[in-house]
Amino acid sequence: MAVTVVTQSSTITTSVLVPFAGTGILTPAQVYPVVVGSNLGTTFTVVFAAFAGVGPDAEIGLQAAFVHLIHNLFAIVAIYVIPLLRPVPLLCAENLARVAAEHRWVLAVYLATVFIALPALVIVLAGVV
Repeated sequence: MAVTVVTQSSTITTSVLVPFAGTGILTPAQVYPVVVGSNLGTTFTVVFAAFAGVGPDAEIGLQAAFVHLIHNLFAIVAIYVIPLLRPVPLLCAENLARVAAEHRWVLAVYLATVFIALPALVIVLAGVV
């Protein structure tokens, strides 16, 4: 995980590893720590980039970058420190993959919910509060 933090690009790392996992060359358990490390590396990159911001909104950008970093750090610590939580992400991923392979529409519903509906709900609720 520490080595992949240095790459600072979760997109590149994940894009390279997904075909290996899909063909069975690597297992999800082998891929998971590398993807987690690359996601953490990306959050560090965002923090570095936020320091370059100037103007009235620079503080908001830096705050968002730190929130992203802290969120990822706490998630990693919680999952790796609490033994009961360690298998949860892999079990969820394996179950979603199994169900999506049997019923393609489940994947579409999952993606629409996680990447469209939930963020829209948060935006609406944040605007109300």
